[in-house]
Amino acid sequence: MTPPIEFLQDTKVLVIDDEEILAWSIMNELKKLGCETRGAKNVKEAIEAFSEFEPDVVVSDLKLPDGSGLDLLKLWKDTHPNLPFILITAHGAVESAINAVRLNAFDYLQKPFQMNSLMAAVGRAAEVSQLRKKVSRFEGAIKASTAVSIVGDSAVMRELRRKIERVAAANADTVLVCGETGSGKELVARAVHEWSLASKGKPYIEINCASIPESLIESELFGYEKGAFTDAKTKKLGLFEIAGEGTVFLDEIGELPLKLQAKLLRAVEYRKFKRVGGVVDIDFKAKIVAATNRNLLKEVKQKNFRADLYYRLNVVPIILPSLREKKEDIIQLAEFFLAKICHDAKIPVPALSADAKKMLENHSWPGNARELRNVLQRTVIFDQPSTIQAKHLVIDEDMVLENEEVRSFDPYHSLNSQSAVKGVIGTSFRLPDTGYSLEKMEKDMLQQAMQLAHYNQCKAAALLKVSRHTLRYRLEKYQLIETEKT
Repeated sequence: MTPPIEFLQDTKVLVIDDEEILAWSIMNELKKLGCETRGAKNVKEAIEAFSEFEPDVVVSDLKLPDGSGLDLLKLWKDTHPNLPFILITAHGAVESAINAVRLNAFDYLQKPFQMNSLMAAVGRAAEVSQLRKKVSRFEGAIKASTAVSIVGDSAVMRELRRKIERVAAANADTVLVCGETGSGKELVARAVHEWSLASKGKPYIEINCASIPESLIESELFGYEKGAFTDAKTKKLGLFEIAGEGTVFLDEIGELPLKLQAKLLRAVEYRKFKRVGGVVDIDFKAKIVAATNRNLLKEVKQKNFRADLYYRLNVVPIILPSLREKKEDIIQLAEFFLAKICHDAKIPVPALSADAKKMLENHSWPGNARELRNVLQRTVIFDQPSTIQAKHLVIDEDMVLENEEVRSFDPYHSLNSQSAVKGVIGTSFRLPDTGYSLEKMEKDMLQQAMQLAHYNQCKAAALLKVSRHTLRYRLEKYQLIETEKT
């Protein structure tokens, strides 16, 4: 049984045993695997060592000169409930083993035991210990407002947080957030609101311009006077008025009809508006945060969006990176999502295996963070594994081919860049006049990839830019799985 070495590096293990040779052997093996160790011969020494050493994992013999390993398990269970405790029992000590399980010991081994079995148990315990620490780090972010939960330590994410902090500190009254679908535009809008001393604690009003019928959106934004239309029995305040000195978040601003764009322009420009059917100007002080996944410059050129409104909204732009641009954050973000999903569902948080991490990092994520969260939530709900393996992750690979044409979202990028990219892609394979079998092409590509990768499925999947799960499915589909060599 091979211990998961990647989790043992720098893990602190407290070994408690009065048999000096056995304790030395255990500690020596652990050191070889990268662990930091401390030894104790009895209960008294163990308690002293525990407070000084603060171990990640405890390995203790059941029978000690001045007490029992069960005594230590009971003692630390209350103060350190998440500490993995491995108990070593004498052969035939069934009752003690049962008591250890009842006290929630992580594992127990009976003497005589194989050293590899103990190392494997410590490796599993170290993995759980590391995961629990990560969950603790995310706990505050999970309980707090989602605005502060902007996860990621990559350079682009540090720069994003810096921009949000500056915008919030300046209390900018108009902000445009641009980014691909699922990249977190709503999160950034909330952060701009929450991180600003001027707006924090004041109303945060959100409206999706794409989800409200054109006939209703004006009255939702600006309100209406009594008698403005047939059903206007009383006066209604609009969202701009209700927001007061807080924030109005206009999501999917690119979907706003042209007629309403003119009215919004006046409100943004002069910080005044009229209710539907009204004649009196109403002042408002709320900041406006607009968001879009469209290239608004392109929309302006195609006459779908007013140029004057675009330039008025684009005073303080914040451009969000796609998940493809911050691959180094994918695992941290995945672990955050897992902690949040399991916290809400009140279930244990699973670990991510090495192959699952690799699969997550290799996917192109056209749906960005939202797609990542959905994949993990689906896995947790349907499989509920203690450790998520690559086989548990069901990723929609149909989006991968489309993603070849997806560019980093940049509203200042040349408007012709997309068509230029498509032209290059379009000429990479020319369909003959007589046609060509798509199945034959896919089968040929699979065979070539496997040969180039020397029949290593992970490498072949990387060459084809798909997950190993998808590759294996397609190999089986064309009965090519027998070509895999061990």
